[in-house]
Amino acid sequence: MGILSSVLGFSQNNNLVELTSNQDKEEGWNDLVLTITKKEKLENGFWSLICKAKYENQIVGLKINIVDGISAGIVDDKIDNTSLTEKGIEIYSIGKESDKLIEVISKLYGETKKTKFTTQKLTFTAFPLNREKAILENGKFSFKVFYDENNEQNLYAEFFINPDLKNGTIELNEKDEEYRMNIVNLLSEK
Repeated sequence: MGILSSVLGFSQNNNLVELTSNQDKEEGWNDLVLTITKKEKLENGFWSLICKAKYENQIVGLKINIVDGISAGIVDDKIDNTSLTEKGIEIYSIGKESDKLIEVISKLYGETKKTKFTTQKLTFTAFPLNREKAILENGKFSFKVFYDENNEQNLYAEFFINPDLKNGTIELNEKDEEYRMNIVNLLSEK
C-alpha cells in the first residue's frame, strides 16, 4: 500500500502537514492546512478529497467535495457574480479524525469545546477568486465559501477553501473572526 500510495501521490499519516503550519501569528488568523491523502474524480463532476493533518501528535481530518470547472470569478479585473456556484462545495465527517478536528477548531477559535463533528452533509455556495476556470487538477485555486446565506438557521458564515491538487494540500482560511462561533456550530453535531 505504501508504494501504491507513493506512486499515486497520496500521503501516509507520517507525511501529513502540521494543521496550523500556515498561521500568521501577527495577523491573528487561525488558518488551517491539510494534506490531501486521497482524491477521486466523481461521476457527478466533483473532486472528492480526503484531507488530514497532524495536530499535537494526533490526526485530524475531513472529506471535502468540490465541483470541478467553476468559471473564473474575476474577469477583466472585475467580479463576475455569475460564477457564484450554489452547492459547489460539500463537507463530510470521516469519523474520529473529524471529531478531533472540531475539537481543535473549537480550541483555536476560543469557542465552547465541541467533540463531535456533524454527521450531516454540509453544502456551501462557492465563489471563485480565480482569473481562470478552476480545473482543480491543474494547480491551486481559491474559493470564498458561504453557509446559510439567508441566515435561516442563524449560522451564516464565510471562509476560504484553497485546494492545491497538484501539491496535495488544501487550506481552510478564516474570512473574519465574527464567523468563528457559527463555523464551530455548523461543523458540530447538533
